[in-house]
Amino acid sequence: MHRRGGEDKIGIKMVDSYQEDEIQALIVLAELTEPAETANNNFYKFYPKSMEEAQTYFRRFALNLSTAFETLAEKGLLHKEDDNWSLTRAGKSTADDIRRLRPPIWYWYKDFYIANEHSQAFSEYCRLVFGKDLGQHGFSDIDQINRMLEIVKPDETLQVLDIGCGNGGIAEYISDLTQASVTGVDYIAEAIDQALERTEDKRNRLHFIVGNIEALDFEDDSFDIILSIDSIFFGRDLKTTLAGLRKIIKPDGQIAIFCEEDLSSALKENGLAYRVYDFSEEHYVHMQLKHQIASGMQQAFADEGNTFIWENLMRESIASPEPYNRDTSSTSRYLYHVKKD
Repeated sequence: MHRRGGEDKIGIKMVDSYQEDEIQALIVLAELTEPAETANNNFYKFYPKSMEEAQTYFRRFALNLSTAFETLAEKGLLHKEDDNWSLTRAGKSTADDIRRLRPPIWYWYKDFYIANEHSQAFSEYCRLVFGKDLGQHGFSDIDQINRMLEIVKPDETLQVLDIGCGNGGIAEYISDLTQASVTGVDYIAEAIDQALERTEDKRNRLHFIVGNIEALDFEDDSFDIILSIDSIFFGRDLKTTLAGLRKIIKPDGQIAIFCEEDLSSALKENGLAYRVYDFSEEHYVHMQLKHQIASGMQQAFADEGNTFIWENLMRESIASPEPYNRDTSSTSRYLYHVKKD
């Protein structure tokens, strides 16, 4: 595994230049003056009308921002008029960049990984729904993961990258099963910390780093296989995200992408040949199972103080008992098997 040095092109490291209260202050003022919707808000209500409403963006991690306003003013990012703070031109540009890097779902996932580390309810849910508890949050059960592995065939000679790896449970499962060297990347530090601690004695073949799928700073041609399991949509632009993956995959390398989106245009624009496998019916049945299992576990999650996880699981499920109908169902799921020529 080789890393590139220097700053990335969209400023992922920008957030390291600011304290968390400064980050939140910039986002709050951006939300109050020029709110922007994102694809994944996870229960955050857009278009806040007050500071209090805007701070729900940060869930239980919201901080007192009074000191941050003062320090940001000293940096030329804010100015004050009639006791009201507002963004300067430089402040607005910085706030917009940081808000893109820290959407509401970033704070949701931070909350989620802290909570699920010790959640017996979520562990049981994963076992019943996915067939194996890998601490996973998504839609790939163990049968789908194994089917993907049959297609890409990782082994002990290959370097594998798992983008959006969460707490690394799936990456660890793949490495244990195939002995491949697997690197996991996720933008939630708590998830990566859990992965590193859990796999400390497997560091010869398992590596985990905090990173963003839009700006992976690996050297070109670093990996034989790249896996994106329900994570490709976290990139703002599919064409750009796939271009980044294309750079770091070796010649004749493979990319496997599980997602609900049609990637054909973005793949073709990047000159990537692919085969697509339709998992829509399996996905529909899986979503029905998610609803069935989660419905009976509300109290178990509530007893742990993790109702927010249960609410998310219910929202990501299908309540209808009707069987899958390809002609009428809007549910879709695909596995794209991509080869770099």
